[in-house]
Order: sequence, then C-alpha cells, then structure tokens
Amino acid sequence: MRIALVGSNGQVGSALLARLPSAWHIVPLARQDADLLVPGAAAAAIDRIRPDVIVNAAAWTAVDNAETDAARAHRVNSEAVRELAAAGADWLISYSTDYVFDGRKASAYRENDATAPLNIYGLSKLAGELAIAERGGNAVIFRTSWVHAPGHANFITTILRLAAERECLRVVDDQIGAPTSAAIIAAATVQTLKRIAEGRPIHAGIYHLAASGATSWYHYAEFIVQCARENGRILPCVIRPISAKQYGQVALRPANSRLDTTKLETALGCIFPSWQEGARQTIIDSINRDGQDSIRLRRGQG
Repeated sequence: MRIALVGSNGQVGSALLARLPSAWHIVPLARQDADLLVPGAAAAAIDRIRPDVIVNAAAWTAVDNAETDAARAHRVNSEAVRELAAAGADWLISYSTDYVFDGRKASAYRENDATAPLNIYGLSKLAGELAIAERGGNAVIFRTSWVHAPGHANFITTILRLAAERECLRVVDDQIGAPTSAAIIAAATVQTLKRIAEGRPIHAGIYHLAASGATSWYHYAEFIVQCARENGRILPCVIRPISAKQYGQVALRPANSRLDTTKLETALGCIFPSWQEGARQTIIDSINRDGQDSIRLRRGQG
C-alpha cells in the first residue's frame, strides 16, 4: 500500500512515521515538500506520488493567531484539504478538532451533534470537514482534542518551560477536555490503515478520537508539574486557577471539549487509554528526550 503522509514532521505525522509498517510504501511530505499555504502545491505533490491513501496530518493549529490571520488558517485547514480531497486517491484520512463545537453541551459530544465553532480555527477546520464530505466516497475524519507529543510546541512543553521560569502560573479552570497523545492518534490511524490494506475498512465518515477521561487546563497543568517533579525536575512554581474571561483569551474556546469515542472504539474493537497515561509519557519523554513510546490501544469489544 502506497501512502502519502502530508504533514509528516508535525506532532501526529511524526508519531505516524514511527508506527507505520515498514512493508508499506510511505512517502512523507513535510512543508518543504508540499507547502499547503501555496495553492496547488498539495495537489501537485499527490499527483507525482499517486498514492492509494492520503493521510493529511498537516494543520494550522495556532488558535489565537488564526483570529488575526484567518486567510492562512483557512488556506491550510480548508482550501488545501479541498485540494487533497479532490486528488484522486482511493482513501483519504484527515484530522479535525473538538473546536468545531461551541462547548454548551453538558455531556460528551457525539459525531452527529450540531457544530457551532466559536473561533476562526474551528471554522476553518469545519470547512475542511465539509470539503471532504463533498468529496464523498472513502474518507475518514478523526476529530481529536488537546494534542501533545514530545519535541513539539504544545501545552505540556509550554507548561514545563514556564514553570521553570516563573514563580506562579495562572491557568484557565473553566474549560474541560481530554489531552490526547499523538501516539494514541497514530495507533488508531495505523489500525484503520491496516483494515484498509486487509480489505475490511471501517465505514467512511467522522469519528471522535481522544483519550478517555477529561480535565481542565488548570488541573492538567497541575498534573504536568507534579509529574515533572516526580521525575527529577525542580519546579517551585505555583499553579493558580483563573477563568477564561479573567485570562482574556484572544480566541473563544468551548467550555466543554469532551468527545464521545464510542463509535471509533466499537469500529476498531479497542479502548483508548486515559489522558493521564498519554500525558505522563509525553512529560517524561520531554524531560528525557530518549524515552521509548509505550502507548498502545487495549483490545475492547467489537
């Protein structure tokens, strides 16, 4: 199976490269190979490769910056996705976000719940979803949340840096979601690809892919600092809770980002691990930078 991996140097793309079977023909496409900011660049790269499957792990993820740079956010998250959707591969796998929802629901969001993005980033990702839906056929969209991986810019690496520099950090406590390791996302994606290769693919459509459980940004930050201390980091920083309104975020974010993953767990016959398991590994690997990836999906029913 020939796979074009767009965004191969990002959090999810890097995790995928570490997991994809060597027997498959993988063509990694980093930004220098296919700059999604350039109209036609992605389509031209795919036309050269002629893959069986496109996995689009590239995205504009700077949520606050998207508010003042909407054109580039839409260029990467929707217009380039439309190009990839039209490129002619047998299958397309792409990733979306919990930020397509407004966060007003009391329980975890299901795939068929109404979308209502609060910010430009969410709008751009939803536009990408709609572009894929227009393509029809064999396409899978994984919505995920609060993604992290060692060696990349994310909430974990930011908190580790700031907690070493400051005496006190004030972190938002009225927004909840599931921090999700790129390793978990990669593991589920590889299982999906294996089923395609074996001729028994999951149904096309949207699936929620996130770690189990949920936390607030504040309790997440507390977990990061405590775990780092347990692994030898001296971090005297104190974490204090603050509301999103007090913090003054540039882009509005949903108060509830929980995603119901029942549909995908049933389709793949697995159980996603807790957010703490994935976060702990990223924290330790970010400290040591030589840790071995041990995240695996446990078998479930289905």
